[in-house]
Amino acid sequence: MLLDSGMLIAYYNRRDEWHQVAVGLLDAEEILLLPAPVIPEVDYLLGRRMGLPAQMALYEDIGSQVYQVVELSEPGYQRVLELNRQYQSLRLGFVDAAVIAIAEELGIGRIATLDRRHFGAVESKIGLELLP
Repeated sequence: MLLDSGMLIAYYNRRDEWHQVAVGLLDAEEILLLPAPVIPEVDYLLGRRMGLPAQMALYEDIGSQVYQVVELSEPGYQRVLELNRQYQSLRLGFVDAAVIAIAEELGIGRIATLDRRHFGAVESKIGLELLP
């Protein structure tokens, strides 16, 4: 299962309305794939919303391999451009398009996300399963 930013923020933020759902979902999975482009976004948002302790928890989990970090390939950067052109009205942005590109490259359709605006609009066209 690939992880999107919102799901990780909910996981680390006990005050988030989605926290319990995120904990249940992520803790039930054996393999959690963390797209590398998601990391800076999550780091920034955790820092703004919760501060350094939340950021440090993320770093510890990455360092202890709770997540398998997956990189965007060179062709993936072209796919990010294509997706943003194809879905201009959605304004996907780099991170969401990169998550989709990585999902396509790896043949993994399961994405843990709270972002139904972006991922929901492409879900059926690309063959994604959005969780929860």
